[in-house]
Amino acid sequence: ESHLSLLPRMVCMRARFPVLLLLASACGSSGPSAPLDIAGTWTFGSSASNATLQVSCNQTGTVTITQNGSQFSGSYASTLTCTGPGVNTTTTPSGAISSGTVSGRHVAFNDDAGCQYAGAVAGLPTNVMSGSVDCNIALLGTSYPFSGTWTGTR
Repeated sequence: ESHLSLLPRMVCMRARFPVLLLLASACGSSGPSAPLDIAGTWTFGSSASNATLQVSCNQTGTVTITQNGSQFSGSYASTLTCTGPGVNTTTTPSGAISSGTVSGRHVAFNDDAGCQYAGAVAGLPTNVMSGSVDCNIALLGTSYPFSGTWTGTR
């Protein structure tokens, strides 16, 4: 047996608390568990703002997810309303979800509007997702950074 193949067992045998907690999943003999099932249609909402502009944007709609193991993609259809000084717009964006991953209860994905989402999945069966969102939103011909929160339920 090579030294490299012994390394995981040696690390597991010598692990000490709190490192033991970090290594527990790597040292288990049952192998990795299947990713949580998030495929299907979700009701979606997000709220993001830009403090400098004093503008906030709220989005509601649906997201349909297709999952293959720990990877997923999909599509969305929504209504986006942005309000603030000199801004009062409502649009109906739709598009694609890409680069989606599920790892344990952590979920991350992007949309084609330039937003990155990260968060957690909850419920048995999985019926709630929530987390943070960072976007660049175009207002009056210029793109501005926005950040906030999002939720999904099914």
